[in-house]
Amino acid sequence: MKVRVRWNRHTLALLAIVAGMWYAAEAQSNGAAHLIALLTATMGLLSWLHARANLRGMSVRLIGARPAAQDAEKCIPVELRATGAVSPCGLEVYVVGATTPVFVERVPAGGAVVVDLPPPLHHASGALQLVVRSVYPLGLFSAECLVETKWVRRVHPEPAGDLPLPAPDTSRQGDAIAVSSSRGNTGGGDDFAGLREWRAGDSPRHIDWRSAARGGPLMVKSWSSGVQGVVVLDWNSLQLDAPARAAQIARWMEICEDEGKPYELRMPGLIIRASHGPSHLRRCLDALSMQSGTDAGSALSDELQAGKVDNVLSLEQSTFLPKRPLLFLSLALLLAILPLRGYIATPGLVVCALCLIWRGVLRMAVPHLLVRIGVIIAGATAVYFNYGELGGMEPGIALLLVLAGAKMLESRTPREFQVLALIGWFLAFCAVLLENHLARSVWTVVVVLFITACMVRFRRSIPGAREPLRVTGMLFAQALPLALLLFFVFPRGLLDLGSALGRSRFGETGIDNILDPGNIARVAQSSDVAFRVRFPDGTLPSNETRYWRCLTLWDCEGMRWTRGDRLSFAPQLPRPKNGMDLRQIIDLEAHGKRWLPALDLPIMAKLRGERLSPEFDQSLVSPFMVQNSERFEVVSRFELPPFRELPEDHREAALQLPPNISPKLRQLTDYWESVTQTDEQLVQIALNYVRTQGFSYTLEPGEYKGPQALEDFFLNRRIGFCEHFSASFATLMRMAGVPSRIVVGYLGGEYSDHNGGYLIVKQSDVHAWTEVWLEKYGWYRVDPTGALAPDRVNIDLRAFLAGGAEEAERQRRTLWGRSLQRLRLWWDSVNYDWQNQVIDYNQESQRGLLESVGLRQSKLVLLIPSVAFVVVGVLLVALWLRRPARHADPWMRLWQRACSRVGKAGVKTWMPNEGPLTFARRVAEARPDLSPQFDPLVAMYVSGRYGSSHEVLDQFKAAVLRFKPKRLTRSSK
Repeated sequence: MKVRVRWNRHTLALLAIVAGMWYAAEAQSNGAAHLIALLTATMGLLSWLHARANLRGMSVRLIGARPAAQDAEKCIPVELRATGAVSPCGLEVYVVGATTPVFVERVPAGGAVVVDLPPPLHHASGALQLVVRSVYPLGLFSAECLVETKWVRRVHPEPAGDLPLPAPDTSRQGDAIAVSSSRGNTGGGDDFAGLREWRAGDSPRHIDWRSAARGGPLMVKSWSSGVQGVVVLDWNSLQLDAPARAAQIARWMEICEDEGKPYELRMPGLIIRASHGPSHLRRCLDALSMQSGTDAGSALSDELQAGKVDNVLSLEQSTFLPKRPLLFLSLALLLAILPLRGYIATPGLVVCALCLIWRGVLRMAVPHLLVRIGVIIAGATAVYFNYGELGGMEPGIALLLVLAGAKMLESRTPREFQVLALIGWFLAFCAVLLENHLARSVWTVVVVLFITACMVRFRRSIPGAREPLRVTGMLFAQALPLALLLFFVFPRGLLDLGSALGRSRFGETGIDNILDPGNIARVAQSSDVAFRVRFPDGTLPSNETRYWRCLTLWDCEGMRWTRGDRLSFAPQLPRPKNGMDLRQIIDLEAHGKRWLPALDLPIMAKLRGERLSPEFDQSLVSPFMVQNSERFEVVSRFELPPFRELPEDHREAALQLPPNISPKLRQLTDYWESVTQTDEQLVQIALNYVRTQGFSYTLEPGEYKGPQALEDFFLNRRIGFCEHFSASFATLMRMAGVPSRIVVGYLGGEYSDHNGGYLIVKQSDVHAWTEVWLEKYGWYRVDPTGALAPDRVNIDLRAFLAGGAEEAERQRRTLWGRSLQRLRLWWDSVNYDWQNQVIDYNQESQRGLLESVGLRQSKLVLLIPSVAFVVVGVLLVALWLRRPARHADPWMRLWQRACSRVGKAGVKTWMPNEGPLTFARRVAEARPDLSPQFDPLVAMYVSGRYGSSHEVLDQFKAAVLRFKPKRLTRSSK
C-alpha cells in the first residue's frame, strides 16, 4: 500500500516559525536560540517520517459478504491491520464519494480493527476506493493512502416515475415466445414452439436432456403463451436527467415483472436481450446503476487526484475539540508566558493569561465576534501606550500574546488548536531571547516538549498521558543528536544582522548616569550575575584591589550626581607592558547601556575584534548598546605614573558645586582647610571624621530628600549606604577646594575554582567610591565606605550584613555552609560552561572549530555537511521505524530471542513455519553440545504456550536470559 505524505497549511506555519526563530537567533548571535530553533526544525522534520510510518505496514481489506448489489444506506465493513512495529493512530478512513470519515483512534501493532464505513454519496461505476488519512503525530504533515478494491459496488436505483409503460414491440413476438417458455408456462393451452439455446436462469425442467445426452448443445423447450411482443426499454428515448431516467426505467422493469411481460434494455453501448425474471432484472439494474453513476464517479476521481475531496472530508474543520487536550495546552501556554514576566509589558501578559483561563481552563463559551475584536483592540492599544510603538522585539512579543489570547477565545476546531500549539512553541522560544541562562533554556525545552505532548495527545484522541509522553520523548531523542550536529556545522552569519534584535528592558543594575540616594541599595540584595572574569595569565588580584570601574560622575547636586557633559581631553595612557599589566577576559551580561566594566584602571580593551581606549575619565564605553551578553578582553594596570597637571576644563568640572550650600557644612570644610596644609592631609582628616563621628553603614538608611539632604545625612542622621558616603564625601572635598568625582562600579567578586578558576561578580557587589585629584598622584581612589567598614572591602555585602568577616567565616566552615557554597559554585560553573560553549558559539567560534579540523571554506560550503547530516539522520530514523512488529504473545517473543541466540551460535535460523520440537532436533544435529541447555527451554516453551502451565512464564524468561550459547571456534569446526 503506497503512502503519500503531503504538506498542509500547518507545515507552512512551521516553516514561518522556524524562520522567525532563526532570524532572532542570528540577530542576537544567541547560541541557545540557534539550538532551540534547530531542535524545533528537526522535530518537525522527523514528524514527517513518523507520519509516513504511521500508515506504512498497514493493510486494508473489505470483509464479510460482497453482494453484487447493495442498499444505498448499508455501511461497508473494512478491516485495518497493522503489520509493522508502529501502532497506527489518529486515522481517518472513508470511501471515496462519502461525506463523513470514520475516526480510528489506534490500531495495535500486529492487531486489527474493524470499522463500518458510510457508503459513498454518489454511486461510481468503477471499483470501490478507500482512503486512509492521518496527521499524527503533530498535525504538521498529512499522510494518506488510496486503496483500490476489486469490489464493484453497485447500488440499484429506486423505482420511481409515472410515465406509461412503452407498448410491446409485436415484431419481436418470437423472442417473446422464447422468453415466456423459459418461465415454465406449460398450462393454459400453451403449444410447443420448438427448441432454443439455453440461457442463464432457465428452469432445469425445460432442458432437453435427451439431446444433451447425445452430445448436442444444451437446449431448452419453448411454448407459445399468447404474448403480444417485447417491451423495449430504451435509455436514449427518455428526455430526463440520469438519476430520474434510471428510476423511471427501474419502475417499468418492476411493472413488467409483475405482469410477466418480457422486456429488453437498451443502454449506450449495451443491449440486454429480452427476458424477465430475477436474474434478468438484476442484470438490467446493474447496467442502470453503472450508467447513472458514470459521471459522478469520474468527477470524484478527478477531485481525488486534485486533492479537493480532502478538504471537504477532513476532520480539521469539525467542531469537535476535546476538553482535556485544550486544558493541557492552556496550562502549557501559561508556563510558556511565565518567564516573560518582568520583561514584557503587563497588559499583554494579563490579556493572554485571562483568555487562556477563560476558554481553556474554565471552558467558558466562545464569546461573540465583537468581543474578540474588542480584546485585540484593547490589548494592542495598551501595548502601544506602554511602549510607545508596536515595532521591536518586546512590543512584538506583547502583541503576539494579545493575538494568542484572542485565538484561544475563538478556539473550537482542531485547526485552531494546532495554530495555538505552534504559537506556544514560539512564545516558549521568546524566553531565551530575553534571558539566555541555562535554567531558562531548560525551561524553554521542557515547555516545548509539553506542548508537543499536547499535540500528540490531541491527534491520538486516546485518554492517558503515558503514550503521548513516550512518543514525545522518542521524537526528542531522535531530533537532539541531529540538532547538535547542525548546531556546530550549519553556517552562521548568513543573514549578517549583527545585534539587530535586542531587548529594551533589563534587570536593575544600580549603575546609571544618575546616582540618587537609594539607587545602589535597591539592588544590593540581588544575586544576579553582573559579569564573570577569567585571568588567562593566572594572576588573581587581591580583594582590596578588586575595584571594577564602570562609570564616572562629574556633575554635583549635593547627594545627587550625574555623568555630565563629555569633556574633550583624553589622557594618553602608557602602552601595555607584560610585566605590569593584568589581562582579563570578561563575560558581561546584557544591561542595556554602553558602559563596560574593567579592573581599575583600564588601559585598553578589545570588543568584537575592535580595539577600545578609555574615555577622558578612564572608563570604557562600548560603541553600541549592550543588549546581549558580550565577551571582551581588558588590560589594566594598578600603578600609573602621575599626570603632570589637570586640564583646566577638568578642574572646573571637578570643582563644580550646587547653588545651595549649607552654612554648617561650609563651616566644617573651612575648619578642615584651616588645620591642614596639603590636600592629602585634608582628605585624611575628612576620613577620620567619618570614622570617629558615629557614622553607620546600613542597607536601609531611610530617605534623604530636598536641598537639605546632604546636611541631614552628614551632620544629623549619619546613617547611609555606599552611595551616601561617596556622594557626600566628594561634595565636601569640592567645598574644601579638592577636585573630586564619583566612580560607580563593582567591588569584590567570589572566586570559583571550576573551569580553570574565575571570579563571579554579582549585582550585590555594586559599589560607589570617590576619586580626588592629588598633585603627587593624579586621580586617587578614596573609599569612605572602606574607611568606615574595612571588612566590606574583603567580603561581599551579604556576608558583611550577616555579621562581618568572623561570622561569615564561621558559617563557611559549617557542613551546611560548605555544601551550599559548593553547590552554588558548581551551578554557576555549569552556567558559565553553557555561556562559553553554547551562548557564545558564533561565527568566529565556528570558523575556529572548522579550521582546527582542516576546513577553511566559505559559509555556503558548510551547507554540504549540514545536508549530509540531515539525510543520514533521516535515513537512520526511517530504518528504525520500518522495524518489524513486536509479537503480542510474550511466549513467542522469548522464544524468538532464544532462537536468535541459537542462530548466532552457528545453527541455521529458525523459520516461522517450523515447530519447536522440529527445531530442537535440528539444533541437536547441528550442535549436540547445545542440547542439554536448549532442550529444557523447548520443553518449557511447549508446555507453557500450548499446555496449561501458564504460571511458568517468569521461569521461562529467566531461563532464556541465562541461555547464552557459545559460538563455534575455527578449531571446533
